[in-house]
Amino acid sequence: MPFTKMFRRTAAAVLAALILLTTLPVLAAEYGQGTVNADKVLLREKANTTCDYYDRLNKGAKVTIVGESGDFYRVTYGRTTGYMMKKFINVSSSVKTTLKKDAEPVSKSQYAKTPSIRALGDPPGNLKYGDSGVQVEKLQRALQLKSVYKGVVDGKFGNGTRDALKAYQKKNKLDVTGKADVPTITKLFGRVLETSTQDDPKMKGITSISQIATPNTTKRGNSGQHVLALQQALKIKGYYKAPIDSSYGAKTVEAVKAFQKRVGLKQDGVAGNDVIKKLFGKNAANFTYETEQLNWFGNEGTIPKGAIFTVKDIDTGITFSARRWSGANHLDAEPINSDNAGKLKKASGGSFSWMRRAVLVKYNGHVYAASMNTMPHGDDTIAGNSYEGHFCIHFRNSKTHETNRKDAAHQKAVARAARNTW
Repeated sequence: MPFTKMFRRTAAAVLAALILLTTLPVLAAEYGQGTVNADKVLLREKANTTCDYYDRLNKGAKVTIVGESGDFYRVTYGRTTGYMMKKFINVSSSVKTTLKKDAEPVSKSQYAKTPSIRALGDPPGNLKYGDSGVQVEKLQRALQLKSVYKGVVDGKFGNGTRDALKAYQKKNKLDVTGKADVPTITKLFGRVLETSTQDDPKMKGITSISQIATPNTTKRGNSGQHVLALQQALKIKGYYKAPIDSSYGAKTVEAVKAFQKRVGLKQDGVAGNDVIKKLFGKNAANFTYETEQLNWFGNEGTIPKGAIFTVKDIDTGITFSARRWSGANHLDAEPINSDNAGKLKKASGGSFSWMRRAVLVKYNGHVYAASMNTMPHGDDTIAGNSYEGHFCIHFRNSKTHETNRKDAAHQKAVARAARNTW
């Protein structure tokens, strides 16, 4: 046989053998057909019961068995290949053993052995199917500690994590969403770090600032409905991320400063009238003034002689108007008329007294911490005001007339007044 002809036949034979070899693995990949014999059988990622799963198959589903590993068959269902427990599959033909048993997965997460939910630290944010990372690890460990998650802490939010969340939500009468939403994280960890306009419980039904009543001006340390309205508006604007709690703390200060920077205002963290007007489009419904300390000596003319001002008694909340008559070591004042003299007497408990009372004095857009007695004495300049004499108002470091010394009781009342707002 000519060499060329023999070479061609040999080459053809080799090529045919190669083609056969390349097709053999495909032919050998299927070791038998199987039928699922129960409902909701898990098609798992690995040959163990702690891993996540791809799907749930019901009784009668057909699978192709491509191998085995311990108590599991490796099967193909549609385009997915995974593992199913042998006891849930009826095999229609013999199955060959080709796979080694997979080792049980061991978590590498720093949270895998955390002993309590509190020890996990800050709670995670909102999480959903498909998320991954350390926040999911915290969630999985917390669910493990609540005995609803049987899988490994791997930081992958799959079916197992979603099922565990649903079980926890159902057990705690929450909306069964399968998502780590605000109510679920709050129940599981006791708190959340951030909320949105959609999921914050204090934002239900509120989608625009026009739905919020214009609040008073507020500042750090305040609380109540006016701070609530401020936080709601800042939440809508995207500046306040924390849960709305009606308390003007560090997070609210931070949000106000960010807003002030954005609109070109002084960044002091105080929700003054300028902030309220920029947020709500109108002036504050009322003002809450910052209480100031008036160091008396050197500033005696801040409230000049003849000036009319308003006094608010801290203990009773009663306000009345008075006029400065004179005073050097402190301010001497008189009620402007009999009606205001009656209010002064009422604030004093029904009778005038030398007892020191903590008060706030409002004049010319400022509020000052002060102390007063209510006993009429000395000269008076306003006729017909039902008050024969004047009363004393002390400010920081002011002194009495008689002793020319600071009165400890007055200064204590001034300090107490400084902790209050108008």
